Amino acid sequence: MTRNRSIQFLLTALSISILSSCAQGLSARTDTQLNCRALQGMKIEASSIALPTNGASIKSAKLMNDDRGEYCKVLGGIFPVDPLAQQIRFEVNLPAHWNRKAVQFGGGSFDGWLGATNGLNRLPVSIATEPGPLARGFATFGGDSGHHKHYLLLLDVVNVVNASFARNAEERRNFAQDGLKKTHDVAVAIMERGYGKRPDRMFFLGGSTGGREAYFVVQRWPDDYDGVLGAFAGWDQVELDLQFIRVSQAMYSKGGFLSKSKTWLLSQAVMNKCDALDGVTDGIIANVTACHFDPSTLLCPAGPTSNKCLTQQELNTVKTFATEQKTARPLWHGVQTMPGYNVLAGTDLTGSMGLLHHPEHPSKILLNSFYYVVGDQVLRFFVTGDKRFDTLTFDTTTGGKYAEELIPQSKASDASDSDLASFAKHGGKFLIVHGTADATIPTEPSVMYFNMLQHTMGKEATDKFVRFYLIPGFGHGRGAFNAGFDALGTLDRWLDTGIAPTELVVVDDNRKAGGRTRPLCRYPSWPEYKGSGDVSQASNFICALQKN
Repeated sequence: MTRNRSIQFLLTALSISILSSCAQGLSARTDTQLNCRALQGMKIEASSIALPTNGASIKSAKLMNDDRGEYCKVLGGIFPVDPLAQQIRFEVNLPAHWNRKAVQFGGGSFDGWLGATNGLNRLPVSIATEPGPLARGFATFGGDSGHHKHYLLLLDVVNVVNASFARNAEERRNFAQDGLKKTHDVAVAIMERGYGKRPDRMFFLGGSTGGREAYFVVQRWPDDYDGVLGAFAGWDQVELDLQFIRVSQAMYSKGGFLSKSKTWLLSQAVMNKCDALDGVTDGIIANVTACHFDPSTLLCPAGPTSNKCLTQQELNTVKTFATEQKTARPLWHGVQTMPGYNVLAGTDLTGSMGLLHHPEHPSKILLNSFYYVVGDQVLRFFVTGDKRFDTLTFDTTTGGKYAEELIPQSKASDASDSDLASFAKHGGKFLIVHGTADATIPTEPSVMYFNMLQHTMGKEATDKFVRFYLIPGFGHGRGAFNAGFDALGTLDRWLDTGIAPTELVVVDDNRKAGGRTRPLCRYPSWPEYKGSGDVSQASNFICALQKN
């Protein structure tokens, strides 16, 4: 009888536990629905935000139900201290079934576009498989960094490559760093009101400018985040912008403009020489360091030129792309250089040249090369303060009469601190990813930063919380190999188990790729074909050490 009573007691207790769990789940769902309505018009006091603001408010809170499940879509603004500055617009999405985790998303280019940071679109370097973060139960959020002037052009293209906001000091600080923290604190306050508790775990995912922002959150607010992805990051922002200007000067003022026919000529010549170095001819150069292409072999002979060769000026431009930008004086944290692009090892410049097939000055959005347009905006609104400044006259080595502006700009914009001891102590995990064919941000700066981390913290300490991957054929968010893997899930599992990720696989998301896969190889290794088996399957590749 005693044993039966014990069993009966255990069964009763188990039933109560199950019913309680169901009730809590139902309560959470109901509370989210009720709070979604109640969130409308919510005010957030400035005291809830760690950096100076005039508080924030919710403009709309709407219950949604789509392929992501049921969630509350919250839109609002964070009020600036300076009445002349723009608000930081934000979006927070609260799933009905919350896993008590949240993801903040970084932006791109000059930010200013909320749709890039709300977590509802394709994640940086993450395959667009379902369920996405919101459907998995993660609350998602992001902000536009505090500027959103509208121009008549589809998809806010002009907005995200216009830096005129930098004339306002607060908007400038919000874009550089501060907007990240302000948006984070407001989102946490909204979650606390919506769910009755703060998130147990916080993630940050970002690529490009969002990658720079990812570096900033682990450096400046290490206790706020648990898992962070920094993809193809422009962390060395000032030297990167000077590199944009340097290559633009070669093209637009030194007679070396590269038309699309010339960039295609170069990329195909490099591919023909180096594609097979990884054991398979597949349009991807994986063994990058073994690729030694001499662009002078494309030099036009004496006489009339054609699209099948490079003029001396065009050859000089190629060499400019392939070599480093270096300032005469070190910038913030001693950083002094921006390495060249992998144009002699698989990077195709064709997509970055703009619509025009000839040089035209001054820069025009979409028509001129990406490098010229962005570099021109930075110089005029961040460095010189002269909206009519002629970018093609700037001395990228010394800064000329604006030399004293470079270091403060670097201090504000460069996420170059390699001491991540606080983030490591907090238990944070950091994934760094970059494609070897990136034509926007060179690959080598990610290698630089990883080496800086190891130098500052030691290899053993770095290995405990950082994983760095180079992806062959992957460019700036797309490429011959359109890489995708579940970065969020990888970070989450690492935090759950304490076991660093191993044997990860990356998927080519290009439509015609047939879902081919490769091993995601930890730097400095690269995927080498074993010599047999289906070349579309990662299982037939090994992560080999670099061969020169």
